[in-house]
Amino acid sequence: MGPNHTTQFSKYFSYQDLIECSASLARHKITNLPIQDESWEALEQLAVQLLDPIVDHFGPITLTYGFCSSELAKTISKNTNPHIAPSLDQHACHELNSKGKLICTRLGAAVDFYVNAMSDRMDEVVVWITENLMFDRIYYYGKSRPLHISYGPEMNQFIQLMNTNEVTGRRTPGKRASGIETLKLVKQLE
Repeated sequence: MGPNHTTQFSKYFSYQDLIECSASLARHKITNLPIQDESWEALEQLAVQLLDPIVDHFGPITLTYGFCSSELAKTISKNTNPHIAPSLDQHACHELNSKGKLICTRLGAAVDFYVNAMSDRMDEVVVWITENLMFDRIYYYGKSRPLHISYGPEMNQFIQLMNTNEVTGRRTPGKRASGIETLKLVKQLE
């Protein structure tokens, strides 16, 4: 069942960093380890291909949400406004549900983070990522909010701007783009 979760596998990250960064995990006694070997590999690719270069360029980052096992997803979904979509968001990596089917068919891996020195300028981080790195999806929640990024087999270069209802906290999709249109959309953030 995968490597030791404390193993450092990239320049800056261990599996533990990507597995134990959820606030919900910290509040509950949950085992949140990948079962599928492919999930461990996907987390490694995410860190090596995206997170390490981001740290090299901007400095330290804080991970706010990483790998999400079925048990963690069940716990989070009990919240009033859970803000998760396990079948879409790639936080489940290559994990299977109780019926043996992929939780998220997009595969790959995802993490939410902010750059410590840029926590109120995440729009600039999105611009840099778009111009310099290959990624699958980015969900942008605003200049001062953590950024969701994934690395997966499709590498869509897809960006979804998310709107947040200030009263309910509910998040809904706004503008989106992929491929060549991604950079045009991101330039609107500047």
